Amino acid sequence: MNRIAGAAASLAALVSLIIGVAATKWYVWDIGIEQAGQPDRSMLFWGLPILFIGFLAIGAFVALVVVARNAFEKR
Repeated sequence: MNRIAGAAASLAALVSLIIGVAATKWYVWDIGIEQAGQPDRSMLFWGLPILFIGFLAIGAFVALVVVARNAFEKR
């Protein structure tokens, strides 16, 4: 049963990492860098929830890695 829980936590960690990196990349590259010379930079503010979702997803990745590691070690 621990192997199944560890595999599920590993899969969820991978999905969480992909979401976190994609959201962070979207904010930094597409909003921060691409709009550097634009007169309307309001997306720097309105895009912050996406950045925070990315940070939360990366935090969930770290927590799920710890859970998966603990599940695999309890044999």
